[in-house]
Amino acid sequence: MSKFNGATVKSIGQLQVRDIGSQAALVQSSRDTVQITALAPDLFRLRIARARSFSERPSWAVSKTEWPAHVTKITQSGGEIVLATEKGRLSLNLKNGQWKLCDLHGNVAFDSLAGATGFQVTKAGVTLKLTADESIFGLGETTGTYNKRGLIRELWNIDVLGHAKAIYPGLRSLYVSIPFVISLRQGSAAGLFWDNPARQLWDIGQTNQDNWQMTAASGEIDLYLFLGPEVGDVVARYTELTGRMPMPPMWALGYQQCRYSYETARRTEEVAKTFRDKKIPCDVIYLDIHHMDGYRVFTFGKTYPKPGQLMSRLAKKGFKVVTIVDPGVKDDPDFNVLKRGLKENAFVKDPQGRKDYVGRVWPGRSRFPDFLRRNVREWWGREQNKLLELGVAGFWNDMNEPANFALPTKTLPEKCPHHTDVGLMPHSDAHNLYGMQMARASREGALAHQPNERPFVISRAGYAGVQRYAMVWTGDNSSVWDHLNDAIQMFLNLSISGLAFCGGDIGGFLDNTTPELLLRWFQMATFTPFYRNHTNIKTIDQEPWAFGPKVEAICRRYIELRYQLLPYLYGLFSEAHRNGTPIMRPLFWHYQDDPVATAAGDQFMLGDSLMVAPIVRQGAVARSVYLPRGEWFDFWTGQKHAGARHVLADAPIEKIPLYVRGGAIIPMAAVQQFVDQKPLTTINLHIWPGANGALNWYEDDGVTMNYTSGDYLERQITSSLEKNSGRIHLSVPTGRRASKVKIWRVILRGVSKHLRAKTNNRPVATHFDQLTNICSLELPNTNSGMEITLK
Repeated sequence: MSKFNGATVKSIGQLQVRDIGSQAALVQSSRDTVQITALAPDLFRLRIARARSFSERPSWAVSKTEWPAHVTKITQSGGEIVLATEKGRLSLNLKNGQWKLCDLHGNVAFDSLAGATGFQVTKAGVTLKLTADESIFGLGETTGTYNKRGLIRELWNIDVLGHAKAIYPGLRSLYVSIPFVISLRQGSAAGLFWDNPARQLWDIGQTNQDNWQMTAASGEIDLYLFLGPEVGDVVARYTELTGRMPMPPMWALGYQQCRYSYETARRTEEVAKTFRDKKIPCDVIYLDIHHMDGYRVFTFGKTYPKPGQLMSRLAKKGFKVVTIVDPGVKDDPDFNVLKRGLKENAFVKDPQGRKDYVGRVWPGRSRFPDFLRRNVREWWGREQNKLLELGVAGFWNDMNEPANFALPTKTLPEKCPHHTDVGLMPHSDAHNLYGMQMARASREGALAHQPNERPFVISRAGYAGVQRYAMVWTGDNSSVWDHLNDAIQMFLNLSISGLAFCGGDIGGFLDNTTPELLLRWFQMATFTPFYRNHTNIKTIDQEPWAFGPKVEAICRRYIELRYQLLPYLYGLFSEAHRNGTPIMRPLFWHYQDDPVATAAGDQFMLGDSLMVAPIVRQGAVARSVYLPRGEWFDFWTGQKHAGARHVLADAPIEKIPLYVRGGAIIPMAAVQQFVDQKPLTTINLHIWPGANGALNWYEDDGVTMNYTSGDYLERQITSSLEKNSGRIHLSVPTGRRASKVKIWRVILRGVSKHLRAKTNNRPVATHFDQLTNICSLELPNTNSGMEITLK
């Protein structure tokens, strides 16, 4: 017997072995069934049900269910059963249910308390031991400290403003629930994912600093346990299990402008025209709820009288339009979307299961589609088609926790039944899945209508695996300095939780921003995956020009830098798509054996080459920046710094501290007013001094799904550059696609003299600028390998 959250656990124990396979063992007691499986050498699964068999309901999070065979040794002795692979071992004590995961060298990754894994009525619980030096990261979108140790967090998606005036550090729940974390012990990483969408409560060493208690309101204990030892190993396996983000349209990487609301078509076009007149790059304009007819989903109201013509005019200026789409369907008997939904029996039923549940959101009385059912998702996709046919380019899924103004809980009654693809589920079990499945309906609906065009879906709510369908933004933040600081840590924990494409509202959504806060937010967000400015109704304007010419000029400078960096960013997106590697990374991604880097939650890496140290305090004109081991260069001045130490970085209002890792190769392009304004035929390859420089160059068409069938180009670029010599190698391209690049402009930073260059032993003209210590040369692109020597 043990306790979690004050309740007595009936622990698993007195287990008998029932079956041993090649990579799994099944054991049972009089009331419990337990299976331990080695899915891969570094991935184990511990599944426990208080029943004689497991539920046959498939996971909503897991996308990979078949794993290649590998060598697993299963032994039973001394009251213990052990699964051992080439990477580690999972042991289960048959007497008291204690279990332990160790690596090949016997280092403990996770160790449960004896008698503390089991059930209390319908609740499931697990208690693990925490070591003195252990840090916990991830857990998706949560408030509080960067390192989640010492917090209690509840995994239950909420509409924050239904529960609080604003997001605050002690708020236990937010919009997204991802029950996945990474543990760091003495520089070694391991991961844990509890695949159970019911409400979970995690007490990570707050009640007892030596224990980590997890409970779920219902369902099975279904733990996936990942051995690293590198953080990248854990995230690669986790995203292999739960899926990886698809490539977005390239325009989704550009600057995006939003507010609640641009209430008329005329105002929307005024904003668009101002961007072009002021030559401030922008790709996307959003329409919030005021574009609709009485908040009826998939409609345009009187203030947007000819939406198709509006979309066409904006498209000619290079703008894409993304509209908000909420799940609540107005309960209006004359509303055709409702009529067609009723014919499909598409809506969630009330707790008695006899009639549709009717709640209240922006349209007033509203019904809620049951997105956990395929025919409902397909119906929603058909309704969505009318927006695509008008020229809408993307869908912004909001209020999809789901929010409901009609009840104190601000969501649907927990006993509402969902008639899902895999059987009947109460809303208490389906709640955290709702937003994810709405995003799925949006993506699959867009693909059904336009099979070869990449969808763009942004979701407020989600569960593990939502990255397969949508990106996530962090909801209703506030125009306060603490939220700028918190955003960095939230994005980093989301990024290592599988959601590589994430971001938040520049300037803050609630309350009024200030010129200084807006500028510092713009500077930070330039280097985050999602780059959108958004604010609330009745707040002051916060478009880039809203605070006068000086602020406008600085905003323009950073938006232009974003567009210059798009080739580098797009390569990082392709890496995230292929292997789950975050675009925006915590310092410990590359320096996890460095405790100072591990603790640095107010700095981050963009890829492996750029380190960003935002200004997050009002009035600050300098800050301390930690530079991990190696050599670093100030992006703005070129000054070289030795690593493994702190430096004081100068940061006047127009400057964010930005550093480049020694040996980095960063591709950049000319500024455009929008993506694909003109072909990017010249790429500037900026190369900094250092050995072992490497870049995976990636191209595709940026629009279609053809990349999924091999229509892309990749090329490995490596370098070794010293002050007076160097070598650069461009491999032979692979993939079916012909490159758009005509000229490689190689820009060598931090050299001390005019270098002479040869390409494949043929001399090439170079230019040297003594003031900047930059040497440059131009090379015509070819499909052959290129070897450049510098002396």
